[in-house]
Amino acid sequence: MNLVEEIKNRLDIVDFINRYVNLKKSGNNYIGLCPFHSEKTPSFTVNKDKQFFHCFGCGESGDLITFYMKIENLDFKEAVRNLALELGLEVNSDYESSKKENLLLDINKFACEFFQKKLKNSDFAQNYIEKRQIKQETQEAFQIGYNPNDNSLLDFLLKKYSIKLLNESGIVSNAYNIFAGRLMFPISDEYGKIVGFAGRALHDNQKAKYINTKETSIFSKQRLLYGFDKAKTYIKDYLIICEGYFDCIRLHQEGLQCTSATMGTNLSDYHIRLIKRFTNKIYFNFDSDEAGIKAMLKNTKVLGQLDAYVIEFNLKDSQKEDPDSFVMKYSIQEYKKLIQNAKDYFSFLEEKILKEHNLQNARLSQSQPISVASAVNAIKSTIDNISDPVLKSLYYSKARRLLNLNIAQKNYISQETPKKTYTKSHYIISYLLKDPFLLDWIEDKEEFANNFDGTLKEIFLKLTQSKDVSFEQFVSTVDKQTASVCYELYLLTQEESISQKRTNFLMLINALELEKLKKQMHYYLKKIAQEPNNEELKELYRQTKNKLQRLKNE
Repeated sequence: MNLVEEIKNRLDIVDFINRYVNLKKSGNNYIGLCPFHSEKTPSFTVNKDKQFFHCFGCGESGDLITFYMKIENLDFKEAVRNLALELGLEVNSDYESSKKENLLLDINKFACEFFQKKLKNSDFAQNYIEKRQIKQETQEAFQIGYNPNDNSLLDFLLKKYSIKLLNESGIVSNAYNIFAGRLMFPISDEYGKIVGFAGRALHDNQKAKYINTKETSIFSKQRLLYGFDKAKTYIKDYLIICEGYFDCIRLHQEGLQCTSATMGTNLSDYHIRLIKRFTNKIYFNFDSDEAGIKAMLKNTKVLGQLDAYVIEFNLKDSQKEDPDSFVMKYSIQEYKKLIQNAKDYFSFLEEKILKEHNLQNARLSQSQPISVASAVNAIKSTIDNISDPVLKSLYYSKARRLLNLNIAQKNYISQETPKKTYTKSHYIISYLLKDPFLLDWIEDKEEFANNFDGTLKEIFLKLTQSKDVSFEQFVSTVDKQTASVCYELYLLTQEESISQKRTNFLMLINALELEKLKKQMHYYLKKIAQEPNNEELKELYRQTKNKLQRLKNE
């Protein structure tokens, strides 16, 4: 079994697509709103038996790997490699990262080892990290290091790599040690590979408190959550999302390993999809200062996708509190109490928006209409980001209850595709795709092919030559457009017993033949009207009429 087959064998397409689309069982298939185009009525269908998807609205279709490529904008090799890594499968040379990406990963690994050694040899850096009460085992688990305020890093790396490659890695910039004099936090992808670094200032003359590796081919904040490679193992019910590196490290050290950090960015669509693979429940716990609250308000895309809550520091001195300082000042037990009393994210948004406009629920009716309208429009704007029309309606209902106001819901405008009309020819091909042995009931296949045009005829003729192959094998031999038609037509008919399938197939063939004979009779009548003395035409008409009568009596 090759790597692609092994991946398909281990991952069920329904479970996999459920990470991205809310699927519901419908007969033998599963349906949901298509993630590739806007729609109100579900037309996206997944077939568990044959492990493929097809959207009747936009025509997108394929197998599990095709879906992953499309939804994550990956090429085939990237998709196979990522899925293999997720499953813990060995990736062979055909699907390994590019040579340059491997070199960048090597540089980061090499640099991380350098930083860790330097931390052990620096009393200055050790004193700082001890002051932050980070235990030795935690330092090692997170591979924390130190980059001296000199050129030793550059000298060390230049022994093995070119300055051009070092610049591309983001570890240096134009031969300048940009992370000099900083505590170093290696940042890993979800599989534990070090793809970049964050550096924390340790000297008063350093302007930026934290700096990160620049965006590279392997480092993008929109696709990374700090500590997630460790947290995913401990996610049982929920994931805590905080802002800072020390916040994440502190909670891990205190036993709340189901914690990750955003590194100062909003949750992206990729982040949400990544989280949903492990849990649907998250707790935001950003800093309690103004910047932290604003950051939480910008994560509205989680609405309708994740069951989100907000942990708040309801303390008199909480203006500058964060998870790290709170646990240090109080205890992890007190922090766990905050989790139990967390507020749901939508209520948090509503409360902060009203506060921003100097409003309170109880006094809305007594407030200035302009202020109320401004706040309501902000809340509406938040809800309108939700794509699922049912969830959107539920959040509007919740907003009406919370505010005690009749908020009008914005009409949903979807790009609905007109319902397609299928002919008997479509249904015949559908049955043949499910059971090519039904071809045995067709006597003259070459003649019967004339009942089809274009793609349908192409599929029929190819089926006559590929009767012994499976549907999956058959689809793999045709082009993308034809494959899409095959997926669509396969879903056209329900799963039936062999006898029922045969009966319906033969009825379709007869019906198709009847239509054909009726057209012939109509043609002969028209010609006879033009040539009333043509006995040959009259004979052909009588033969066709008799044939039609016999077929009706069968």
